[in-house]
Amino acid sequence: MFFRKKEKEPIVEEKPKLVPLPSDDDGLVEFIQTIKKISGVDLTPKQDVIKHRLSYFAQAHSIATFRDLSNKILGDSLFRQEALNLVTVNETYFYRELLQLEIAVDFAKSLQGNIRILSAPCSSGDEVYSIGMLISQAGINIDRVSICGIDINSDAIKQGEEGIYSARSLHRLSNELRNSFFDPLGKDFKIKKRLLPKCEYKLVNIFDEDFLNLGEFDIIFSRNMMIYFDEAYRLKTIERFYKVLKDNGRMYVGHADLIPNSVLFDKNMIGRVVYYQKAKKYLD
Repeated sequence: MFFRKKEKEPIVEEKPKLVPLPSDDDGLVEFIQTIKKISGVDLTPKQDVIKHRLSYFAQAHSIATFRDLSNKILGDSLFRQEALNLVTVNETYFYRELLQLEIAVDFAKSLQGNIRILSAPCSSGDEVYSIGMLISQAGINIDRVSICGIDINSDAIKQGEEGIYSARSLHRLSNELRNSFFDPLGKDFKIKKRLLPKCEYKLVNIFDEDFLNLGEFDIIFSRNMMIYFDEAYRLKTIERFYKVLKDNGRMYVGHADLIPNSVLFDKNMIGRVVYYQKAKKYLD
């Protein structure tokens, strides 16, 4: 008599049960305040959008409440970086607000010696390389110039270092510029760094001590960052930039940025372009 060998039933791995989505609104408010203390960014106007995004982020990390999420970013630097990457915005493109960039480069041409330029925040590097391209075309010796881009989003810093961009990021560039400064890479484009001044990227928060260790700059760009700050943090930002701007330097901000009244800076204009310099009464 023959007996049929019983086949083993396949082992089915049980998927780990997901924790429920967080629903503690008071915890969400606490999280938003924590992010603000760390970065200055006020997420309150986008609370509904952020809540949806954070809910699934918390669930993916088996965190049951927004309050627990807030506590974790305070105690875990790697997790804090992941959260900052999630909630910060990196939408930009090459040659954004071009006239402002061109006027800043004209100012750079008037400077003697080495020229240091700061892009804060630099986002994914589009602004840094845009400045570099204009410097190169202006006939300034690129060996005299260094451009430092800083941001709190490590994903943005990584992209800036890689220098790879989509066609959408380059939509303001002519075919001539694109062919001159980029190599095609599949559907994307890679910047030709050899044609530009030294461009470096650093993961730096302007409210941390590391920011002051960057040294002084001839030109500061801070475009579309202070729109996410309240009045108090905008004032803090202005004070930080004052400390790293050279006495004869210039600061440029985005057209939508709201600059608080400050005795530290004088406001100037060239045509429609606004720039700021250290107040003369404090330099005399």
